[in-house]
Amino acid sequence: MISLMHLGKFLQTMTIYKSDKLNYIFFLCFFINLQVNASANHNDSILIGADAPPMSLKRLVGRGFVQSRDILKVNNMVLVFFSSKNNQSLKMVSDLHQIKAGIKRTNIQYFLVNVFEDKEYLESFVNNKVYTIPVVMDKYGIALKMFNSEIVPLTIVINKGGKISYYKEGRSESELLNLITHIRSIE
Repeated sequence: MISLMHLGKFLQTMTIYKSDKLNYIFFLCFFINLQVNASANHNDSILIGADAPPMSLKRLVGRGFVQSRDILKVNNMVLVFFSSKNNQSLKMVSDLHQIKAGIKRTNIQYFLVNVFEDKEYLESFVNNKVYTIPVVMDKYGIALKMFNSEIVPLTIVINKGGKISYYKEGRSESELLNLITHIRSIE
């Protein structure tokens, strides 16, 4: 709805300034930017309440895979998709460690999902850090794309029934309180 309103204003403005190419380009860029911002603002809530896609992610340490379907039969899941090369991701990883330490629940399993990095590099990176949350790998970003995202950090909470109950791209201080409140409300 908001997009159609802006499209109408854009077309009216374009007809007024059609002889001035610089203004036309300016308004075209403004409209494209407006559309990107509008879609980014709505993306965080689109998946809430939807069924989480089944995932099988390779463990960084040890053998085997983490199977989301098996975990979600008895536990809730908190996932943070991150990259070691992204400062906001690393801050979110640190925040999740603090949240986990402060909220002692046995019905929640936490996972750090590394995206686009190879195992050798990631092992050395994780060994230099003290991560108490298990790290799993999404080397090609397939799981990230299954959640309609290409942005890290991405924080997702999935309830026992397999429904997405929290979804947030990026990191902000104000959103951390919402995440803490949401995790505390999980039963």
